[in-house]
Amino acid sequence: MKFTLVRNIYFHSPSTGLVTKYVSKDVESEVAPQVGFEFEDSAWHRNDLIKAESISIDAASGKCTVTLNPLEVKAASDVEKFFNLVVQHHGWKDWLAS
Repeated sequence: MKFTLVRNIYFHSPSTGLVTKYVSKDVESEVAPQVGFEFEDSAWHRNDLIKAESISIDAASGKCTVTLNPLEVKAASDVEKFFNLVVQHHGWKDWLAS
């Protein structure tokens, strides 16, 4: 089964507002994803547990998107920093550009 993992990297404060970027990775697996499943990937720190929070399937195309738990960072500048780090890993890309 083919599906796309999507994760939001964000920072929010009253003074800055919301700063956010989305990364995605296309995955092929014999196991169908389910809410609560954990995914291991070298793009994320070993103490950063990534889990499926929701799954959506487009009825027309059959495309499956797995939304992972978001990553909240400590500063607005960290959003771009983490985004750039993740997209250097195999298969991860800017979700909104694809």
